[in-house]
Amino acid sequence: MDLIRLDPGELFIGTSPAEVHTVLGSCVSVTMYHARLRQGAICHGRKPTHACMGARSGLKICRELGDHVLCSLEFMLAWFDQKGVARQELEVKLFGGGMMFSNPSALSDNPLLNMGKRNIDTAMEFIRSRRLHLTASDVGGPWARQIVFLTDSGEIRLKRMRKSAQELDRLENM
Repeated sequence: MDLIRLDPGELFIGTSPAEVHTVLGSCVSVTMYHARLRQGAICHGRKPTHACMGARSGLKICRELGDHVLCSLEFMLAWFDQKGVARQELEVKLFGGGMMFSNPSALSDNPLLNMGKRNIDTAMEFIRSRRLHLTASDVGGPWARQIVFLTDSGEIRLKRMRKSAQELDRLENM
């Protein structure tokens, strides 16, 4: 089984068994898994959306695709669509979006400090609007998360970590 480290702004589609590790602060990871194919996909989105979204005639792939939650989810879903997977057959899981700053009162003044909530809201709206089946989630709160995703079973191993933004930044960029 391949061991994959997923950094911020990346996504991975497992066509053979892989164990994908990532650490999330305000970022979110969404996994999509199809049991019959035993294949899964995961993203590590740093920002909610990007101006390249909105084309109704196809899928535009921008340079910053992996950075943006919505772009990543559109790409992952399109990949499963191309394989002929019915959307109701996908198991979708959502993680991350933690509040990594110690002063929550500053959130209303600065949307950048509220990135976790914006990422969660974007992912949830995508899941609802596409009528996908959310089977598990662990989002928000004051902690970072370390997750391991097994692409051939859809299994998630989750560990919550209480870290400062500086400590998390060091973890994500090691």
